[in-house]
Amino acid sequence: MVRFFLASALAVLPALSLQAEVRSVRLVRQGAGLSGGRLEAGVTVRADGLHAERNAAYVSPPLDAGLAFSAIGPHWKAAPGAEIEIAVSADGLTWGRWIPAPSEETIDSLREDGTSRLFGGDALGPLVFVSPDSRWVRYRVRLPTRADGEPSLSRIVFHLIDPGEDEAEGPPAIDGTARDARETREPDRSEAPAPRRARAPAPEEPEPVSAAPRPSILSRSAWGARAPKYAYSYTRAGHVGIHHTASVDDFAAPTRAECAGRLRAIQAFHMDTNGWNDIGYAWVVCRHGDVFQGREDDDDTTDVQGAHDGFNRGSTGLALLGYFHPPYDQRPTEEQLSALVDLIAWISGLRGIDPAGRSLYEAFGAEVDNVYGHREVKETSCPGDHLFARKELLRAAALEKLLVGAL
Repeated sequence: MVRFFLASALAVLPALSLQAEVRSVRLVRQGAGLSGGRLEAGVTVRADGLHAERNAAYVSPPLDAGLAFSAIGPHWKAAPGAEIEIAVSADGLTWGRWIPAPSEETIDSLREDGTSRLFGGDALGPLVFVSPDSRWVRYRVRLPTRADGEPSLSRIVFHLIDPGEDEAEGPPAIDGTARDARETREPDRSEAPAPRRARAPAPEEPEPVSAAPRPSILSRSAWGARAPKYAYSYTRAGHVGIHHTASVDDFAAPTRAECAGRLRAIQAFHMDTNGWNDIGYAWVVCRHGDVFQGREDDDDTTDVQGAHDGFNRGSTGLALLGYFHPPYDQRPTEEQLSALVDLIAWISGLRGIDPAGRSLYEAFGAEVDNVYGHREVKETSCPGDHLFARKELLRAAALEKLLVGAL
């Protein structure tokens, strides 16, 4: 269930999950509604938001979500350079530490289906995982001055998510009998176009002489995925994009079930805040090396077109759970890196991709490495400095796995 609080308005939308009910609420503060809290000298509240005569801070009053949550997806409309921090509480009295929420992405003005986004253009912060008994949230923002007379902060929104609980410890492998959560309902054909198959350019490399084995993969039903909003689009991957989820405190998930909860929260954030059809990535790897099926089906002859790098057609997106970049500086585990190599080698074998090569990424409009980091096609730090530094080693290891298989 997704709930939206805007002033006093309340709307309820359903969210389907095979094993765990995902609930969420959206708290929106904007314009004169940013009053209250603590204002430093030089900050005033006007009808269009907070104005700062000099660099100064604002601390919000406590906000009651009305439900317990364990993930926060923030986004805001503010002057460049605004710095956001978040704190949570179970009772509104005792608060945890301030958590920085850096942003380098913006919410697209259009959803994947081409309709307009209510919050298009907002700066998008990371998905922050917190204690599951959290019910209250507050924020602190460092406001820069603006010479154009516009507000330093006109809107801030928190998508607070309870991903629910499940066991998610069942058989990890996908086989021909796997049942996707999408099968619980038919796509709404009145809202979605029929599936379209966008063709990527044929790989420049010849078909491989050997295929790497399929890794062990947890199906969508195993992690309780919601159904996509409408029918998938399809492509054929000639490139593999590497990402980090840029979500905070993923490494606090000690079990497979808790990693599954992280995926449900990410999927809710991608669908309900970004306005995407489904989770953006095709495959996601948690800290234990478990591989989760994301925006993919069980047909290995084609690839579901994702929403992972802004271009997407002719590419497939692989993501590691974590934030491998300042200010958090997490490091991918050896289990994650090993699973990522296995995924790259398997996909390369299926699609005739030379993982160490370079070719035209048609949707991007230029040549890029066949296995590339997100930052190579978009202005972003993804997949983080600490994962991107491993890219050449990952490419070489995947190629070696294919060559060994040819012996």
